[in-house]
Amino acid sequence: MSGGNRVDGSVPILPEEIITEILTRLPVKSLLRFKLVSKDWYSLITNPEFTAAHLHKYSTQKSSILLRGFRWPEHSSTLSWLHRKDTTTFHSLHIPQSLMYNHTFMRNYFLNPQISPKLSFILIGSSGGLLCIKLCDYHGIDYVLWNPATRKFKYVKHPQQDFQLLMDGFGHNGKMNDYMLVKIGRLFHSPNFDAVDDDQLYEKEERDFVLRALVYSWRTDSWRLVYDCRILADDFCSRGQAVSLKGEFYWHLDGLRDIILAFDTAKYVFRWINFPPWNQSILVEVRLVSGGIKDSLACCVFPYDGSTSITMDIWVVDESGSGVGNEESWTKFLSMPFLGTLHQVFTWGDKVIVNGKRDGHILIYDPISHEIIYDFLNPYFSSYHLDGYVESLVSVDGPNNLEAEHAPV
Repeated sequence: MSGGNRVDGSVPILPEEIITEILTRLPVKSLLRFKLVSKDWYSLITNPEFTAAHLHKYSTQKSSILLRGFRWPEHSSTLSWLHRKDTTTFHSLHIPQSLMYNHTFMRNYFLNPQISPKLSFILIGSSGGLLCIKLCDYHGIDYVLWNPATRKFKYVKHPQQDFQLLMDGFGHNGKMNDYMLVKIGRLFHSPNFDAVDDDQLYEKEERDFVLRALVYSWRTDSWRLVYDCRILADDFCSRGQAVSLKGEFYWHLDGLRDIILAFDTAKYVFRWINFPPWNQSILVEVRLVSGGIKDSLACCVFPYDGSTSITMDIWVVDESGSGVGNEESWTKFLSMPFLGTLHQVFTWGDKVIVNGKRDGHILIYDPISHEIIYDFLNPYFSSYHLDGYVESLVSVDGPNNLEAEHAPV
């Protein structure tokens, strides 16, 4: 082999840049073994720049669909994944028992053995190979960051201040290169604008409140409390899980009307976005599109008569228009066939995936060929939620806390 150095006159050594290029195209399982080859390879593979390059070159091209299924009446949840090259088989994703049953949960159970352990989990979000899981039991809520590829997980520390949780979300801020967990709550006010604790809500006739957010940074392993200054009076509830795009989180809120709450993790500000207009004489359902369309906020609007619909329209925010939040800033992206009841619309690369609500089927639609390329009926789950997943080397401990164990000597 020409162009490379040789050891003992016979064994060729490739240039470092070529080795790096090759390694960035290998699966995580192989890279975890190759860390033991030498100190140089260990330093290379655990370098944050290599982690980012591997995520860009290998992981984003090997994306999968992550499915959280819920079984009724067993009250049990499972995780499965569907690979891009094989859209016919869901593979089970094993969740470590040590992740599900931490020492706090087990201690509480042994102190109260009469109470049967009831622990549920919710997949809050998936980004860059990290999964954010919310664990709930009788005693409270824990959030866990988990990288299934490296088999590492971390319990997120509790913030010093907390509040009654309304909604949450997990995603990546590319400009800050930070993975963020956002919790949204309310601070209620009495008529004289004195703060009222959440547990005093039902003792007050006035329901005015301001929004507040707790933002956890993966990079700094710290929480930040943010208040919004606008007084609100309308009550609302969240529909569906958060959508995270380019460092901004979006929630579909249902109150007197459907509206979108946005929170910018770079500027730490809230804003409100109207859905695109529709014929008010027709009963419709609206949903945010998980994953967006081409990194832009998107939603679907479809006629709904309580059981079936024929087509749905997908709209995308035109960020070059007259301003996000105005009706004219939405552009219809496509209309696609769908017969059934809708739970979720999700984008996977250039494909649109529809997650049925009660009939338990998943439909994959190609907007380029306008063909349904996959229609799968899942009889095993009462309900489920879809998310994207890529395997990666991203550490659950942040960019500056790389593992030191098992380094070559």
